[in-house]
Order: sequence, then structure tokens, then C-alpha cells
Amino acid sequence: MLTVCNATFRRLFFIFGFSVSGLLLMIPTGADEPTNTNPNTVRRYDPLSQSLQTIADKEIIPGKIYNHFSTTHDRYVWAYALPGGQWSYPLGPGTTELPEHFDLVTPPEITRALLEQRAGEWLAHSRQEGSPILARLAADDHWELLGIRSVRSHFNLDSGYRWEWHGDHRIGVLHTYGRRWRYLDGVYQPVK
Repeated sequence: MLTVCNATFRRLFFIFGFSVSGLLLMIPTGADEPTNTNPNTVRRYDPLSQSLQTIADKEIIPGKIYNHFSTTHDRYVWAYALPGGQWSYPLGPGTTELPEHFDLVTPPEITRALLEQRAGEWLAHSRQEGSPILARLAADDHWELLGIRSVRSHFNLDSGYRWEWHGDHRIGVLHTYGRRWRYLDGVYQPVK
């Protein structure tokens, strides 16, 4: 997987990439923002300019994923917008999510065309199998397109809880000691 960094601006990139096909869709994240960033700024991705664009509060759609500043974590995080200007728990590394759950700047038709152009082989393969296309949040806060079959899953950065979706059912991921996890060196580990 290729991660692109702009050292001058210290911006990380949010990547929808599939290592087998080598096709990448780079999306800047904002995980490494300068300290003078406005903490009230909410951003969404523009696939055409491959950048995060500021969005007005009145344009935020509840149920969509955005990149917003978390005072708890003192950095930008990815989370679902909730009604009334609230945010869901911040999504932690290892989270897998459907691309259509992001509020992208481009209309759905253009988004689909860009995805087909950049990941056509994987897209065709996943449709043939009937498996969803999922993006996975990496530890360095970039997203990458999963090249394997999987299910939607969330890792709550605040609580350490994990969930998986099987059909419409959200199931908690448990271990011998309970339900709290930590993400270390690319692997979930039980918290005792």
C-alpha cells in the first residue's frame, strides 16, 4: 500500500487503494493538522480535487461520515453526523465502512464512475460475488479499499468497543475478559 505525504504541509492522505490492482484514489485526511486549525471546521471529501472541503453546518447530513475536530482527542477524527449537530463515537483504526456512507462532494453518479475507473476490476469482482466494497480506516487515519470479502465493522476510539454488522444486525465483538479492545501494531488486542 502506498501512502503519500506532503512534508511541507504535513498532510496525510486518505487512500482508497487496492494493492492487487494498484489503483489508488488519494484523499487527504487531516489527522496531522496544524495547531491553528479551527476546531469548528467539518470537512468532506471531493474526489475530483482529491482534497477535503469545508462544509457549512447547515449542509451536514445526519447519517453520513465526516472528518471533524474532536476536543477529546485533540485532533481530527472520522465520525457519523447525528441530528442536532452532534457526532457519533469517533471511528478508530480497523473500522470498515461502505463508501456510500461518506458525504462526498460529488454526486453519486460521478462517484460511482470514479470508483469504476479507479477500481474497476475489484468492483466487478465484488459485484459478481455479491460482496460489498468496504473502506478500512488505517492506524495513520487514512482509508484504504479492502481487497477481500468482509463485513462492516466499527472500533469506537473512545470506549474500545467493537461491533460487526451481519445483515441488519449489529453484533458486539467480545473476548474472554469482556468487550474492550485496543489497537496495537495493526492488531486488535483484548483489554483485561
